[in-house]
Amino acid sequence: MLTPQQAFRLFVYADWAMELVGVALLAAAVGLVVYAIFPKNKGRRRRLLLQALACLMMFAILWGTQASVLIAFFKNQWTPILVVLFVLPVVCLLCGLIASVAYGATALLRRTEDDRRNAILKSLLGVVIFGVSIAPHTIAMLMPIISYQDHANHPGTLAHVGERAPDFRLTRIDGTPIQSSDLRGNVVVLNFFATWCGPCQMELPHLQSIWEEFGSDSHFRMLIVGRDETDDSVRAFKQKNGFTFPMAADPKGSVYKKFATEYIPRTYL
Repeated sequence: MLTPQQAFRLFVYADWAMELVGVALLAAAVGLVVYAIFPKNKGRRRRLLLQALACLMMFAILWGTQASVLIAFFKNQWTPILVVLFVLPVVCLLCGLIASVAYGATALLRRTEDDRRNAILKSLLGVVIFGVSIAPHTIAMLMPIISYQDHANHPGTLAHVGERAPDFRLTRIDGTPIQSSDLRGNVVVLNFFATWCGPCQMELPHLQSIWEEFGSDSHFRMLIVGRDETDDSVRAFKQKNGFTFPMAADPKGSVYKKFATEYIPRTYL
């Protein structure tokens, strides 16, 4: 099993590989167009231009894939358009991958050795292009399976499982003072986030669901704290996203530094 950091690094490498393939396809399309313009290639100009068009179409699919992977990572609210944007490139890439494998399989039936060799090389090229291109999607979907969540020993953690929570004082954005000693004896969910943090924006809607389910319980408390944020920035963020859970700002990160030295989001129970 991989750590979350290793799994994300694997995704980044796959994403880079996909982008390099996209750049190569774009360069190939431009090169084919330029090559087709030469007078000596007049007889095969149509075929060269069709090949350039195919490279451009693949380039467009790859960048659609890039956009859909990023949306899958940083958007938590799925709309029909977002689902189509994520699924369509996957379907196109899978079809291309299957077609490439099938083309290679039929190469065994070619009559001459040259025909077989050319068909196999084209098949391998297609497998590489489509396989590399679909890798980020595959890793993104498999991340919950291939990685384990070791938040208790996450780098930078100062407050560990089983320890007494650090004492702190904050003021909610509505002016209500919060003191940790007043929260003891209750189930408390404490989250640190930042308005610019993509993973934080993925996590907060889940915390909103928890708040809607348990917020009315007299023994349940939740506090969402903006690390290095101001009251105004947290208030605007809360209003923009329609969150109803209690929020506070930690402008200098003084409370956060009692729990950790780095990395957000962080959620403590």
